[in-house]
Order: sequence, then C-alpha cells, then structure tokens
Amino acid sequence: MNIIKRVFGYRIRNKWIVTLAAITVQVAIGALYAWSLFNEPISEAFGVDKDTVVTTYSISLVSFALSTMLSGRIQLRLGPRYTTLIGALLYTSGIFLSSFATSPGMLYLTYGVMAGAGVGFVYVCPLSTLVKWFPSKKGLVTGLATGSFAIGGFVFKTVIGNMFNIGDAAYTTELVSSVFLTLAGVYAVMTIGGALLLDVPEGEVKVKKKAAAQNWDHKTKEMLKTSNFYKLLFSDFFALMPGLLVIGLAKDIGTDFVGLSYEKAAGVVAFIAIFNAAGRLASGFLADKLGALNVYRTMYLVTIVSLAILAFIPLSYPFFLLTILGITLGYGAFLSLVPTIVGRLFGGKFFSANYSFIFQAYGVAALLGPIIKRFSTSYNQTFMIAMGTAVVGLLVAMMIKDIEEEVVEEQLPVNKKLQPSFIPAKQQG
Repeated sequence: MNIIKRVFGYRIRNKWIVTLAAITVQVAIGALYAWSLFNEPISEAFGVDKDTVVTTYSISLVSFALSTMLSGRIQLRLGPRYTTLIGALLYTSGIFLSSFATSPGMLYLTYGVMAGAGVGFVYVCPLSTLVKWFPSKKGLVTGLATGSFAIGGFVFKTVIGNMFNIGDAAYTTELVSSVFLTLAGVYAVMTIGGALLLDVPEGEVKVKKKAAAQNWDHKTKEMLKTSNFYKLLFSDFFALMPGLLVIGLAKDIGTDFVGLSYEKAAGVVAFIAIFNAAGRLASGFLADKLGALNVYRTMYLVTIVSLAILAFIPLSYPFFLLTILGITLGYGAFLSLVPTIVGRLFGGKFFSANYSFIFQAYGVAALLGPIIKRFSTSYNQTFMIAMGTAVVGLLVAMMIKDIEEEVVEEQLPVNKKLQPSFIPAKQQG
C-alpha cells in the first residue's frame, strides 16, 4: 500500500487540469450510450434476435447503477483517483473480453456486468470532485460532468458507426470482435490517463455565500429516514424510464415504428446524443439561476407532452425527431438535476454515498423499460405506459419539499475545512 501511495499519491493543484481529466473519463464511459449501433451487427453475427442483444445494454445499466453504491463509499475513503482507476480497469477489461465473446451470454458477463460496473465506479468520481473545486457553481459543473458523459455517446456513435459501415456485406463475429478490441484500447488511454489527473483541493475553495453552521450534512442512514429521499427516488425512477427506452432503442424505433432507413435511423442517435448533452448542460446552468427542483418539474412536463405526441399522433420524420429529442432533453436534464438536488437536500460531505442510493432508480428503470417494451403489443402502447408513469412521477416530484435557505454574503478563507456554499435553515420532510 505504501508503494501505491508513493506512485499515485502526488497532488494536482490546477483545477482546470482536473476538469479536463474529469471530462475525458466521462466521454470515454459515455460510449455506453452508443450501444444501439451494436444491436443489428451482433444480432446478425451471432444469429439471435435483437431483444436478446438489447438485454446486454439493460444488464450494463443495472450493473452501472448497483456499482455506484460501492464506488461511492470507496471514494469517501480512497478519493477519486484510486476509485476511477478501479473503474477504468473494470471498464476496459470488460470491453476487451467482449472481443472474445461468442454468444450473448458471454456479452452479458463481459460487457453487461463487468464494463457496466466499471462505468459505475468512474461515473460518480468526476461529479463529486468538480463540486469541490467549484462549490458556488454546483449546478453548472454537475451539468458539465454529466453532459460530458452524454457527449461520449455522440463521439463514439461516429466512431462505432464508421467501424460497422461495411456496405452490403454481412456482419461477422470477426468484425464485432475487432470493434470491441479497438475500443478497449481507446477507452484504456482515456480512462486511465484521466484517472491519474483527478484530485480534490487541499483546502477550502473561495465562495461567496455562507450561513450559520448547522447540522446539515446527512449521513446515508440519516438520509434514509427522510421522506424527501423516497420522493426523490421514486420520481427519479419515473423520470428516467422514458429516456432509457428511447436511447436504448432509438435506431430500432426509427426503423420499425417510423419506417426510416438504417442510415437515417442511425443519424437519430447522433441527434439524441447532442440533445442529451444539451439537456444536462442547460439544466445545470438553469438550476443555479432558477432552482434545481423548479427546472426538474418543468422538464417532466416536456417529457409528458413528447410521449403523448408519440403515442397518439401519426408521425412524419421531422415530428418524430422533435418528440424523441424532447424526451432526450428531459432525460439529460434529469440526470444533471438529481445530483444537484441530492446535494441541496442532504449536503455535500457524504454526497457520493448518498447519491449512489438515489441512482438505483436508474438501474431499476433500465431493467424495467425493455421489459415493458417486450410485453407491449405495440410501440404506441409502450409510449402510453411511459406517459402514465411520467404523470405519476411528476405528482411525486411536486411533493418534494425544498430547504429553507438563510444566506449571508461573506468571503471564506482559502485554507479551512470544506463546507457547502450554502447551509439550509431547515430540512423539511
């Protein structure tokens, strides 16, 4: 352990280097969102139906969510650098081993469980790290971190799409293997390199707001006793399910439901990645200005309206694209806003552990979404069910009680114990 500390125990004191490192690792693991481009090649190469292949994506998201519960606690003890390195090794090893897969079952283990767990170990680290470097811009930096994750889907959509662009030739297991092998190398450089540059500030970072000290930071067991935790957990579950359905099946919805060509439907994936990232960045900025809960509830309305149009109105390509992007915009916003809401309601000291519990809504939604699709008689029915759950989620979100905040202007000294940039006068619920 002493040798490890000597090798990796150096300090990074430049916040912009840390920010660049955080963005780099998030872009790499964000490639998870480009999975829909694997559905047809793997289905054809392995001779299985698409639903069997899509299950790989669902397993990876569940593994992603569950692993955050462990990574959040490990990060509190070891810090973001070591935790991200663990995730980087899991992620890249899982992708590498996927190149040797000869059946969907093997992909479930290598890509689904192993690579998905690696994503979970990495994902929380940039969020909690950047908040410590920019305590007065929590919403914005959370949007930046989660937005970089979404941008990864766009970047690697292009890369993976080009790798599978073989014209009229048949997809083979050799081609699928070579794609996984190449990606493993690229991901290794990005995630391991980024992990080595992650660090937290040595002392207090200057902020402009402070309030009288109170017992605001909730330990996880204390958070679990509040009604706000359960309200946020269930509303987050209902919020994420429509977006997970659309992103994971985007190309298939385009070809099967709207009748688009493969190339045109694959192009929708690129738009989705852009709007996914835009939703995260914009909502993070707006959260600092208008309040995270207010923006959260508004994006619920955008999602519900988009689902209603998909379910009840015949669609042309432009209309289809508009509604899909509305859902994606909301989905991206939810993933950016919920971490900010968790920090606001329960404090920043135990953020990584606390957020990992709320994040389990993501895993459950990822698991149940495809199940709903599989047992629905049509895409219309799938969209109607998603719309109904979104309405329920909005009602639950309206019951979340915000904190009452007493704020006074003050300039904090630089080298003192880290405290949040605001402390609530009262935690309700």
